Amino acid sequence: MDQPVILKCDINTPQSLRSVAQNPVCAAASEVGAMRSSGFVLPVVGWPVLGLLSVGTAGAADLDLNEFRTTPIAAVPYYSAPSWSVVGSISPTFTDNALFTRDNRKSDIYYEPDVSVRLDGNLTNDLSYRLYARAQYEAFSREKDGNFAVARMGARLTENWNGWRFSAIYENRYDFDGVYRDLAFTSHDVMGSVARDFRFDNTTFSPLLLLTYRFSDLAEARRWRFDAVLGIEVKLDPRWSIVSTPLFEAYWFTDGLNSGREDQLYSVDVGLKYNFASNVSLTTTVLYEARTSNVPLRRYRDVRIGPRLDFAF
Repeated sequence: MDQPVILKCDINTPQSLRSVAQNPVCAAASEVGAMRSSGFVLPVVGWPVLGLLSVGTAGAADLDLNEFRTTPIAAVPYYSAPSWSVVGSISPTFTDNALFTRDNRKSDIYYEPDVSVRLDGNLTNDLSYRLYARAQYEAFSREKDGNFAVARMGARLTENWNGWRFSAIYENRYDFDGVYRDLAFTSHDVMGSVARDFRFDNTTFSPLLLLTYRFSDLAEARRWRFDAVLGIEVKLDPRWSIVSTPLFEAYWFTDGLNSGREDQLYSVDVGLKYNFASNVSLTTTVLYEARTSNVPLRRYRDVRIGPRLDFAF
């Protein structure tokens, strides 16, 4: 019987991640949050490749619950003019698993700016739309292989019905290896979601269910994704709040060398939020995240600690 061999597919070069994916042994691609590394270890038993492919989960940071909450535009008459806004966050964060690996854990600090430009409007009193462009990247202080970037353009249509929000979303996404260095792959995400806010005294619960299918020019990136998220905010006074966003994510990969792979991600966090103004806040959070998978090498756990400055203009 053939002995296991370890192949290291190092793509930390000007060669794009797509070029590496065309190699039948090293076929893989890195998605935001799946594995922050640009170099990965691939177990092989004989010649077909049995293991890995790094196109994986997007992680909690990839899902912005604020995107699905009620916005002031919902209360504006449908005949009013659309409104522009700039929304974003800046967050230096410590992680004890910079490369999202199972065995080779390395701690580091990374910097993550995330900025969106939005156009919001209403078609009727209950039907609203949003057009947006969003840029986001993570830059590490030491583990440069973990650097990645994403650029997105999208549109969302939301129907408000008895307090429930039903949304249909399309997003064109570009994933980069490094900070906008080499284009890894391009995707077209089609999403549907349902969300609602429940308020009890000083506490707000914001559950969200989201289903996504990703079409991509890289076969290994194609997959179904299901998110179940619960946003929780407990107001202590007009400025201070305790916040938490536990979530569950499930992934079913459909094509390429990732076909048949199934991942599940669990995340829980708690934070203290301070509102400087209605449009500027600072939240310090401790987060624990774990991923399980039917590909053992894709399992990991991660602890992240850090502040995040949110703003909207």
